[in-house]
Amino acid sequence: MPDDQDLAGLRPTGSAQSSGLSPELLVALRAAFAGEVDRRLPRLRRLQQQPGPQVLEQALRDAHSLASSAAVVGAADVARCAARVEAGLERCLRGPAPGLPAPVAADAEQLTALLERWLHA
Repeated sequence: MPDDQDLAGLRPTGSAQSSGLSPELLVALRAAFAGEVDRRLPRLRRLQQQPGPQVLEQALRDAHSLASSAAVVGAADVARCAARVEAGLERCLRGPAPGLPAPVAADAEQLTALLERWLHA
């Protein structure tokens, strides 16, 4: 499980620590976030392989949830990247041609890498 140390922007550098949350609550929130990452990460990986409309919609929901949850636990880089993926997927789903444009795919790949590092930190 992640600890309290800062690891390349993946750990709280102040926002979660200065939020007034107790250390025990932060530990519990990080454990819950790790479980969420564990559930959502395989679906985000699928986005790279099968970018159909249903996969895009599920990835959009996953990115939205992860952005919020990452912000709560102080993983600012993860939160920002997940928000970029969410915005990119919204554009994809509203666009005329379904698919995954290269910039959105790159953001999704970065998000999966950040999440994997967070899980194994």
